Amino acid sequence: MTAEVEQVVRGGLDTTNQFAAKLKHDPGALHGARDGHVALQTSVGQVRDQAGVQRSQLADSASGYTADRAAATSQGLEKEIQDLLDESAEIEKAVAAAAETLHVGEIRNDQLRDQIVREIAASMKALKAVNGIQPPESRAAAARQILLQLQTKIGQLTGQAATFSEQTINQLTSLGRQLAGSDSTTTSAASSTHVPQSFNSNGAHAGGGGGSDGGGGGFVGKPRLPVAIPPQPGTGVDINLPGGRTVKAPNETAAKAVRAALSQLGVPYVWGGTARGQGLDCSGLTMTSYQDAGLQLPRTARQQTVGAEVPSIDQLLPGDLVVWSGHVAMVIGDGQMVEAGDPVQVSKIRTTNAGQQFIGFYRPTG
Repeated sequence: MTAEVEQVVRGGLDTTNQFAAKLKHDPGALHGARDGHVALQTSVGQVRDQAGVQRSQLADSASGYTADRAAATSQGLEKEIQDLLDESAEIEKAVAAAAETLHVGEIRNDQLRDQIVREIAASMKALKAVNGIQPPESRAAAARQILLQLQTKIGQLTGQAATFSEQTINQLTSLGRQLAGSDSTTTSAASSTHVPQSFNSNGAHAGGGGGSDGGGGGFVGKPRLPVAIPPQPGTGVDINLPGGRTVKAPNETAAKAVRAALSQLGVPYVWGGTARGQGLDCSGLTMTSYQDAGLQLPRTARQQTVGAEVPSIDQLLPGDLVVWSGHVAMVIGDGQMVEAGDPVQVSKIRTTNAGQQFIGFYRPTG
């Protein structure tokens, strides 16, 4: 096996192996936790029922201020027990949902890894057959074509694996937030587009409780990047927006990326999609649009926090990325962004997205 072939094979399997490590869990421990809460609910439920019986007996056999206070105390205890039962039931459901989410994620990742292995095996067989091609000088071109096709297929499959993994992590994060009560954010806070200066400062990069893949509290694995420098007045590259307005991108690369993204308006949403004109997911849209502009971005939304940070919404320029823990969109100017909804569409710039954690604004071109 040549070094080039070995690199393609190793790279194809490394990605799914990394995702498998992220999704690794102990099913027995999860089932044990769930069963433990079921047992707790049974035991505590019996205590609640017993307290209710005793309160009823007290009301039947006694009267007066002391009896009323005792009954009220007993009723308060019953409510606290019921609250504990409700909380335990929520935790039990969350544990069961987490176990199912991880199980499905593992299955999907394993299926993609098996498909990659099959693609590699078929390509190795085709490479072996190349030795019989005549004339001999045509063999190198044929082998190269086989490797290019294999790289393309592996890229598509690892992109799907990245999306599956990201969705699994986001589902687990959502479950954690529901248990923590973090979905009870007030409307005014949830709709705010103000990003405090400290949000994008280097001192705010340490996550509070979720690690690099997101979690209940704190920030989501923010990279330590320089702050984007605003362009000088009178500089920039013109872009004509669909509504007729003309805006200025900071440079030609950003302008080309915005034009490429806008050319995909109306394209259907496809999970893991990177096929322009056919089907795209959120990070597939931004990645391929910048790819058309000559800049290679990472595959997933969370990884597209590259270049420089934009400290506030009023400093955003066309081509900047708006990144959440499981979604990404591209700023096009005039207070708007383009994103892969269903289909690809233009929306107003926002910092909320279906309960996902907002990470920040980024300028890939620095």
